[in-house]
Amino acid sequence: MLTFRRLTYLFFALLLVLNLYSIFGCGGEAGFLCANMPWFYAFLVIAYFGISVTFAFLLCSGFHFPVACHGSRESDLVALTFDDGPDPDRTPRVLDILKKHGVPATFFLVGKNIAGNEPILGRIEAEGHLIGTHSWSHSPWFDFYPPRRMKKELLRTADAVKTNTGKSPLIFRPPFGVMNPMLARALRDLPWTVAGWDTRSLDTVIKDPEKILKRTTGRLKPGSVILLHDQTDFSSDYLERMILEVQRKGLRFSLLDKVLNIPGYE
Repeated sequence: MLTFRRLTYLFFALLLVLNLYSIFGCGGEAGFLCANMPWFYAFLVIAYFGISVTFAFLLCSGFHFPVACHGSRESDLVALTFDDGPDPDRTPRVLDILKKHGVPATFFLVGKNIAGNEPILGRIEAEGHLIGTHSWSHSPWFDFYPPRRMKKELLRTADAVKTNTGKSPLIFRPPFGVMNPMLARALRDLPWTVAGWDTRSLDTVIKDPEKILKRTTGRLKPGSVILLHDQTDFSSDYLERMILEVQRKGLRFSLLDKVLNIPGYE
């Protein structure tokens, strides 16, 4: 499997080959390779960074860091997950729907959203849902932060969850679903699991709830991890329909740590 480390080794190996050939093979009458050596260097560099950037957006590839995106396909369990909360208006409505149907879910919280919404955080925990972290700021510039700043954000959010629930989360979902070398380095010494998804609703982009329902339920498989956002109108207004449709397919909702068979808290 291609990974960032292997790509880097290959990049420097090819760079070494070009350098050696440039030094020892380009004496006298230059051939095609020697005459176009700058273009070969440029192509190598562009390919290296192009592949790295492309795979940063393919979270479940595990290219930059191992990521768990679904559970066993032999199970009838699926995980319902919500990003970007807590939201003071919509998250309680989502919790009401989950409670009505006895559905457990996993909430990946943004640290800065916790202040002022501590009762919601307490309710999430008290009603048996799982809490994961989703950075502190969810800044559009997060992926450009240095590793030390990223790690500080991750730990700050985990500490805020522990302060309000007494539990230290071990599951993290990257903001925007992007995993790059800086974030991989920030996570390197943390005993956390990075969780992705295999069923993306696009509920922050698609405005037609029927399309979201069709997209989500049509892509489900045993062991699937569903990505929703608890600050969207879809989650608060149409979640019930999605739950019923998933259950009609003979699938059962469970917490993400159970679906992925990993620890949820320290």
